[in-house]
Amino acid sequence: MTNLQIQKHFFNELASFYSKNELAAIWKQFLEFELNMNPIVFIIKPEEEIGGEKVVKLEDTIRRLKKSEPIQYITGKTWFCDSIFNVNPAVLIPRPETEELVYKVCEYLSQSADNVLDIGTGSGCIAISIKKNNPKSNVVAVDISEEALNVANSNAAQILADTSVSFINRDVLKLDFVEIFKIKFDIIVSNPPYIPVIEKSTISNNVLNFEPHLALFCDTDPLQFYKAITNQAKQLLKPNGFLFFEVHENFWKEVQDMLLETDFKEVEVIKDFQGKCRMIKAINVL
Repeated sequence: MTNLQIQKHFFNELASFYSKNELAAIWKQFLEFELNMNPIVFIIKPEEEIGGEKVVKLEDTIRRLKKSEPIQYITGKTWFCDSIFNVNPAVLIPRPETEELVYKVCEYLSQSADNVLDIGTGSGCIAISIKKNNPKSNVVAVDISEEALNVANSNAAQILADTSVSFINRDVLKLDFVEIFKIKFDIIVSNPPYIPVIEKSTISNNVLNFEPHLALFCDTDPLQFYKAITNQAKQLLKPNGFLFFEVHENFWKEVQDMLLETDFKEVEVIKDFQGKCRMIKAINVL
C-alpha cells in the first residue's frame, strides 16, 4: 500500500466511529507513535510504498479503534506538558485540563526548594511535570495502585533522566496516611477520582471499558476524596501552604464550600480553556 492508500483506508474505515476532528488527532498520534512517521511524508510522497509490518499495525489499530480503545493505550504513549508519557490501562490518560492544573501550580512555586505532594499520581504526569518545570522542588507522589506507580517510575526515569520524584504506595482514605511523611509541604495537588459510581452509565465506552475505575470513580458521595484529602492537607501543609484540586465541573461549588467550612482561605475557582470551572486553589490557615 502507498502512503495515500493507507491514509484513505484509515479514514474510510473509521469515519462512522469518530468525528473528523477526532480522526485527525488520532491519525496524527498513530503516525507519530505507532509508525514513527512525519505526517508531512504523506503529503510530499503520497505514492511511496509502505512496508508490510506497518500495514499490519494499521489494520490492528483500526480494529482496536473500532472497539473504542483509546489511541493512547494502543500506542502506549501520549503528550503531556511538552513531554511524552508512557500510559497503559493501569493509569488514566492525562487530559489537557490537567496540563492547565500543572501550569497553575508552577506559577506558585518559588525558586527555592519547595516541598510538593501529588496525591493520586497515576502516570506521574503532574508530579513529573512539576519537577521538570522546577528542578529544585522536592516532589513526592502517592498512589494506591502499585501498577500505576510502576508506570510513574518509568516515566520519571525517561523524562527526568533519574527518579528524583519520590513515589509512595499509599491510600489517602486511611487515617494513618499522614504518618509516613516527615516533612510539611508548601503545595499539595490532586486530581482525585470524582465521578460517582451511579454515573457509570453516562460514561463513554472508550473511558468506561478501558481506563482504570480505581482512578475514575468515588462512592456515591462526589466529595469523598476531596474531603479526605482536605483533612489530610490540614495536617500536612505548612501555614499558608497551597492546596490545588482538579474538580468535576458539576461539583466545584460543593468543593469550594467544603474548603471554606474547613478553614481554608482565599478559595479560588479557576476556569479551564473551555470556560468550565475545573480547578480550585485554596490556602491553609494554620
